[in-house]
Amino acid sequence: MDWGRIRMVVLDVDGVLTDGRLYYAPDGSITRAFNVHDGMGIVRALSSGIIVAALSGRDDPSVRRRMEELGVEFLGGSEDKLRDYEDLLRKHGLKDEEAAYVGDDINDIPVMRRAGIPVAVADARPEVKAVASYITHAKGGEGAVREVLDMVLNERGAGPWTP
Repeated sequence: MDWGRIRMVVLDVDGVLTDGRLYYAPDGSITRAFNVHDGMGIVRALSSGIIVAALSGRDDPSVRRRMEELGVEFLGGSEDKLRDYEDLLRKHGLKDEEAAYVGDDINDIPVMRRAGIPVAVADARPEVKAVASYITHAKGGEGAVREVLDMVLNERGAGPWTP
């Protein structure tokens, strides 16, 4: 795997940026927990020129807020992740081999089959792991995103980073 050629990392949200659990508040709103280590990895990647985007079948205010805080391109409410992935490639003038995709469930497989480096988180479904070129050591929501972004940045020679 040539992590150094990656210019964009596309992430699933539930099960990758989060542990996949949804918490329903009494008012019916949904909340999630995001790992701050993943957030720091995203900030570091963005500051190094890596494009970071997130695709989700849900368009939830809590996710939108976190992605805005981090500066991540967010496409929520997606019924077709592959179409959204292709739109991202066109928008940024990239090819499949310049993108990594991190997923955990079967709706991520079509994009994973196209991405230059398809990644499954440690607790992904077996079907997803079967199409992955890399399986993280960390589980979704527990630093898997940071693991991937650090590998991309290390391969590109980014070295230690301080804000």
